Amino acid sequence: MVATSVAGKQFRMTLGHWPLISVDEARVAAMAVLREGRAGRRPAPSRPRKLPTLRELLPDYCVAKKIKASSQGRYESVLRVHFSDWQDQPVDCMSTPEFGEHCKVLGQTKGAAMVELIRGLVGALIRYINAVYGLKLSSPFDRLAGAGLLPDRAQPRARVLQVESLADWFAAVDRLDLGARTYLYVTLLTGMRKNEVRGLRRCDIDLQERVLRVPDTKNGRPHSLPISDALAGLLEPLCASCEGDAQIFKGVSADHASEKAQRVGAPKFMLHDLRKLLATTGKKMGIADAVMRRILNHTAPKTDVMHRHYVALTAQDVAVDLERIQVELMSHRLKID
Repeated sequence: MVATSVAGKQFRMTLGHWPLISVDEARVAAMAVLREGRAGRRPAPSRPRKLPTLRELLPDYCVAKKIKASSQGRYESVLRVHFSDWQDQPVDCMSTPEFGEHCKVLGQTKGAAMVELIRGLVGALIRYINAVYGLKLSSPFDRLAGAGLLPDRAQPRARVLQVESLADWFAAVDRLDLGARTYLYVTLLTGMRKNEVRGLRRCDIDLQERVLRVPDTKNGRPHSLPISDALAGLLEPLCASCEGDAQIFKGVSADHASEKAQRVGAPKFMLHDLRKLLATTGKKMGIADAVMRRILNHTAPKTDVMHRHYVALTAQDVAVDLERIQVELMSHRLKID
């Protein structure tokens, strides 16, 4: 905003909103307004910027927020499937009664998890629009929630695979081909997310230094874990046939691996069960929460200043405890030998 006087009367003009207009651009625009004012001419108001459509806005939002390509693809799918009539309209269409009524229908006909995803995306886009374009839109989902017209929050899925069933799980997994078998073992023994394991490359695995690195993670922070003897024995055969940026699990479908295991006798399980089993086993063994967070690549709560900003554990700092968990998990396999 620039404030000056024209012919003895105060005058103010909004030049634009950051980051659509930079400080340097605002300075140039302000000088032009000041020159007009000094000449006794009332500066003409700047023309408002054209609002983008929802389809045009999403890529800008993803770039500004550093959203991963996979997440951006999912958001694009949400707009395409659930907001096809609005994605090519200017973003202020989200303030119309028609858009609000559509959100109400979605909230009452879709599952709780999908409603949460849609609500989060719409709310995030509206906050971004308001900040960048100086609008004052409100999310219809917030109004619907206030009126009790949305489903309850989705509950975390219960773990299906139990410790008591691990012996049968190992027996079935050992009947799979090398790629699928190793994928499931590594997922169980590291607690990594299924896509993090699936994306492992040969260059991410240092068998000399005994460190496994995951550059692309859910929370955006590069992750690393120590390679125990058990993990080294699993990884070495696959690493021997790969080099450079090659994926060691190329050709392995994460979800298909679990389906194959169940077809040959494994108890029903989800891949995320393996991550939960490692976490549960560590907790039962009394391993410190800070160590478990480091193994699982979880961020400490915002209120935990000590572990969020001061404590920094390396892969080697958790090596002993992670190996203890792995030995405990593998002991269920030994029971069937």
